[in-house]
Amino acid sequence: MNILNPTTKRRLLKFKNNKRAYYSFLIIMVTYIISIFAPLLVNDVPLLIKYDNKLYFPVLFFYPEKNFGGERLTEPNYKKLSQREDFQSGKNTILFPIVPYGINESHLEDFKENEYPPTAPDKKHWMGTDDRGRDVFTRIFYGYRISLTFSFILIFFEILIGIMIGGIQGYFSGIVDLTMQRFIEILSSIPFLYMILIMGSFFGRSFFILLITYSVFAWIGISFYMRGEFYKLRNSQFVEAARALGVPTYKIIFKHILPNALTPIVTFLPFSIIGSISILSALDFLGYGIPAPNPSWGELIGQGRERLSAWWLIGFPSLALFLTIQLTSFVGEGLRDSFDSRKVD
Repeated sequence: MNILNPTTKRRLLKFKNNKRAYYSFLIIMVTYIISIFAPLLVNDVPLLIKYDNKLYFPVLFFYPEKNFGGERLTEPNYKKLSQREDFQSGKNTILFPIVPYGINESHLEDFKENEYPPTAPDKKHWMGTDDRGRDVFTRIFYGYRISLTFSFILIFFEILIGIMIGGIQGYFSGIVDLTMQRFIEILSSIPFLYMILIMGSFFGRSFFILLITYSVFAWIGISFYMRGEFYKLRNSQFVEAARALGVPTYKIIFKHILPNALTPIVTFLPFSIIGSISILSALDFLGYGIPAPNPSWGELIGQGRERLSAWWLIGFPSLALFLTIQLTSFVGEGLRDSFDSRKVD
């Protein structure tokens, strides 16, 4: 069963033949999928513990210290546990991830005498440590997952609401369009930063509060595109034919107009992701984004601003931000060229 029509197949093939865009897309998706499994790759909690011939999986489940010969019912310090004689002798086994550092784990005990955070990159901490002695690579890695997850969720709601509102405006037009357009103009005139401050003061700062607040405004640009597309297509011959045959309105919208109106959305999508990542990093840099101690590129860059001698706090997060935006822009350019109806396939 062929789901894609021949035109869409040609466009996707054209995108695949654009090596720069295609490989950029693969890099972004593969690295994001890897970042989803970050707790299995970068963590200060062990993957596996073999104690008294019993297997434990601390990365998946909570175990009290009492399970490993201690007295407390709280979670043990697994780094200290691994230094215990029975683990050092090989009687018991503890297996940490590839990078055995947690996002909020302080490494002050690793510092030399009269050495204070942040510290420069070395063999143990590839990208140095931040102002609290936390591993910078770990926080950049987890920050990548948060940034892209935030962007993907935001884009989903942005597209969903934008298509719905813009489609209703464009298809029904008239008083419906004018009424909704006035509402959009009022909404778009509200300063976004003020809304972030107001929502944060009422409900506190969190990933979801920031996501909801941004979603309220982010769909407006896409609704303009969809409004124009529906305006253009509502009087097309194939739509008039469907009306003449008595096809219900919802089928005309979803089966006839919407599939032909998605080209601007596809080409607009990567650039929306760039905007989301940039906004999140900027808000974190200013202190209005995701609250500490959550890892964030903007927060690391903000630390570097306070400590200009610690170049790694600015350099590595900025490089990660630049590469992510650059690769996403390559994908956007490839989609734009592939889906441009003015170019001959």
